[in-house]
Amino acid sequence: MASTPTSKIPLIVRILLEKGDLTQEQVDGFAVPMSSWPKNSEAYMVEQGFAEDRLVATRLAEYLGCTWLDVDPDMPTRILQGAPGGEPKVMGEIADLLTSTDEAVSRIPESVFRGRLVVPVRVQEGNLHVVCMDPMDFSAIEEIRMLSGMSVISHVGTQVLFKKMMKAAFSGRDKLSEVINGEDEKSGGDDHDGPKGDTVDVDVARSLPGGRDSQVLRMVNTILLQAIEEGASDIHLEPYEASVRVRYRVDGQLREVTPPPFSMFGQVISRLKILAKMDIAEKRKPQDGAIAMKNGEHRVDLRVSTVPCVYGEKVVMRVLEKNAIPTKMEMLGFSEEQAADFLEAAESHHGLMFVTGPTGSGKSTTLYCSLNLVNRPTKNIATVEDPVEYKMTGMNQVQVNPAAGLDFASALRAFLRQDPDVIMVGEVRDTETAGICMRAALTGHLVLSTLHTNSALQVVTRLTDMGIEPFLLGPALRLLEAQRLVRRLCSECKEPVELPGESAERHGLEEGMTIYRPGSNDMCMACKGAGYKGRLGIYEVVKMDEELVEMISTATSQADMEKYVLSRGTDLLPQSGRKRVIEGLTSLEEVSDYIRVD
Repeated sequence: MASTPTSKIPLIVRILLEKGDLTQEQVDGFAVPMSSWPKNSEAYMVEQGFAEDRLVATRLAEYLGCTWLDVDPDMPTRILQGAPGGEPKVMGEIADLLTSTDEAVSRIPESVFRGRLVVPVRVQEGNLHVVCMDPMDFSAIEEIRMLSGMSVISHVGTQVLFKKMMKAAFSGRDKLSEVINGEDEKSGGDDHDGPKGDTVDVDVARSLPGGRDSQVLRMVNTILLQAIEEGASDIHLEPYEASVRVRYRVDGQLREVTPPPFSMFGQVISRLKILAKMDIAEKRKPQDGAIAMKNGEHRVDLRVSTVPCVYGEKVVMRVLEKNAIPTKMEMLGFSEEQAADFLEAAESHHGLMFVTGPTGSGKSTTLYCSLNLVNRPTKNIATVEDPVEYKMTGMNQVQVNPAAGLDFASALRAFLRQDPDVIMVGEVRDTETAGICMRAALTGHLVLSTLHTNSALQVVTRLTDMGIEPFLLGPALRLLEAQRLVRRLCSECKEPVELPGESAERHGLEEGMTIYRPGSNDMCMACKGAGYKGRLGIYEVVKMDEELVEMISTATSQADMEKYVLSRGTDLLPQSGRKRVIEGLTSLEEVSDYIRVD
């Protein structure tokens, strides 16, 4: 703090210091210099856990002399309003409030609200009430005033409220249908790409010029933007004989959305291939590429794959959000004990750690999260991946290139001459890679990797089948982890239900206990009637101890090892799944395959 000029200290930090909500010691302990914080320091403080969301909003409201808004914790469909220093009162239901803004919002392109990070709340007595992500962006208020033709009253809102209101205000629209019908051409705008020097291939929040010539650009931008808003992990574009189909994978489930016209599908695919830097003339071979995309202040990467099918090229895009890696392992679904065991092993100076599970179970996210937590200037971290999904500062990441002779084994051999502390291998696929990982672990390096196995302890069997001697494997292992992803119940519409005796016995639960199931409210704004919103992991984290090392070294059976780790209190997938059901985080149907006892 002493070395930071007062002019570089964000206003919110000065306010919280003056009010005693932050101490000088806390400020001095900020890992990132305040001069390097993003423009919206309020949102950054909340995201980093430096201050509570509502505290930031109320302190800013006091400073600016306006009211603050937040989501009602007792009923998340309502908004609370509080005057500076006053008790909050119910402002109203989100849906009812937004209905009053329809006329005002229709005059303003959605891209303006998104670009300016402003969301309409209600119209009352001729005034348009709004919430700004940056409450001191007065030019945004002036622009909204000019476009709406109404007086604008700004409120300070919590980050939770802003995101919820933005989604409620705009995500319900079928944007691609509007593009096809030409309803969005009033937005006008500039060139489709970012400004010169921008590192992104496409800015989906940037408005486009009107006219049919740019309709394909608008269709592509809308497909990408809608996928991000709905939390899709993958986008599928599929051609058939007389039709096309677009599907988003949301929370592990594919669902259809409005497709582009059949006559324009080829142009849409060509546009995507141009953005992904592919050869648009090559339609007979599969191709891979990537698109760097910007949505407001968020950077999103798309991993693009094309495959020639009977009726044309199918395109699948994997959505990789830059800010999707959590800052705590508990945010992935790890218990506190599991997270502590995992991080303790990740801080080891040498040894082997394996993360296991089927494709799409979140293994890469777990590895990235743990590496990010141990990533510091005193450690040399090297990774070899196929492909590199998230580009992380402070890590030396290598993407395999078989055509150039760069595979996992050759990259690993090169790493060992690069003075590494931590090595991450995307996947152990063959005996040669497994052997090099073992030698690296035994010569003073920490090696993290993945395997496709059904359980954590099955790693031992798989590696011994690859030719790794058990007496070497036991001392080298530090931790084994297995995981699955299950859908998280929507917190706003889930319903309690009494567990019948037959299901309780089959799944190892107590008869008559209260669990939760997906809600029957088809109008729920949070999950759009799906009953689920987001996903969480269930995990088994097996930490090595002397007894378990001895069992591995002497080739003890997997069943005996599982009995031992259960006897010491370690949760395997069935126990972890049951706990998530009992906690009301997921339904019995989601974890049924992992916790059956019959």
